[in-house]
Amino acid sequence: MRIVELGSVATIERSGVDPRAVDPETLYIGLEHIERGGRIIGHDTVAAAELASTKFQFTPEHVLFGKLRPNLGKVSRPWFAGVCSTDILPIRPGQDLDRNYLAHYLAQPSMVDFAASRASGANLPRLGPAVLTSFPIPLPPLPEQRRIAAILDHADALRAMRRQVLSHLDSLTQSIFHDMFGDPDASTENIAFGSVATLSGGRNLVAADSSADSPFRVLKISAVTTGQFKPNESKPLPPEYVPPAGHLVRAGDLLMSRANTTELVGAVAHVGSTPPNLALPDKVWRFDWNVEAEPVFFHALLSTPAIRRRISRLSSGTGGSMKNVSKAKLETMPIPSVATDLQRAFVERARQVAYQGELMLAASAADSSLFASLQSRAFRGEL
Repeated sequence: MRIVELGSVATIERSGVDPRAVDPETLYIGLEHIERGGRIIGHDTVAAAELASTKFQFTPEHVLFGKLRPNLGKVSRPWFAGVCSTDILPIRPGQDLDRNYLAHYLAQPSMVDFAASRASGANLPRLGPAVLTSFPIPLPPLPEQRRIAAILDHADALRAMRRQVLSHLDSLTQSIFHDMFGDPDASTENIAFGSVATLSGGRNLVAADSSADSPFRVLKISAVTTGQFKPNESKPLPPEYVPPAGHLVRAGDLLMSRANTTELVGAVAHVGSTPPNLALPDKVWRFDWNVEAEPVFFHALLSTPAIRRRISRLSSGTGGSMKNVSKAKLETMPIPSVATDLQRAFVERARQVAYQGELMLAASAADSSLFASLQSRAFRGEL
């Protein structure tokens, strides 16, 4: 199969535009509107976002590539025109390159790792446009590109359906919670979060080589941000490092991400089961309980829209793409006071929903493994 540089078959179009010179209803996308993996989860308008600095224009013919923290794999295919953050590079495929094929190629795990390895900057790594244009891309004939993209689109749609079922199950648990306890914003009996639990994390360590043979792995933030614990979202620790026992994830733990986008900072996940070799990073906290408590109940409580808004308001950060929340602020956050026996009653009602969720989560993980295998085979010419 012919291998070419991306820049020979596509153009990165960085046509800057002053947002004050475009229709205020023009749609705007920032990195916060793109999920890891590329799904567009929302947008603003130019007016609503109160944009002041130069942005890039894009159309439904572009692939949008998140150059800030390229390890997040924010490669998306917009179905509308608009403007985007300059931390997103609009790529227009040429006549010999299919847009859907390009998006799948750049979003595959091996290319996400490749992009991350070529980013520059310690705290805010970015991938330069010139580096991106030098990326090698296999270029079969257009009909073959379209066939590959169609197969991957179909497989991805099946994954999306499974995620939708999981989302409905999460909604059902929240409905049970609301029926039993109402809206936390309406609670008249509150206590400080710090009186219920103390938060502890691990260390920010990772092996220099993502394929390193290490007996221990460290969680990524993405292991918890969906609200479901994903043990596969992890990276190898340095082979010589042995984490303290207190840093290892345990079955029954309730975990929280302290850093993420405004919408996802403070997301929580309950650990039903876990491999024995997973360690906490510094950006994922474990709840150490100060009182008798049911983790499943607090998972539901902290996932309610009311509490999510409170955590979001407590977060801080200069960039729109990453916020942090401090332990000190969380300790003072009011939460409803609920007796332990009522917590247990909720857990019992939610148990069957959780069981179905575990089955769906296992199936979703299998879907993801299959999809990754299809991606790898597709771009080796084996599909």
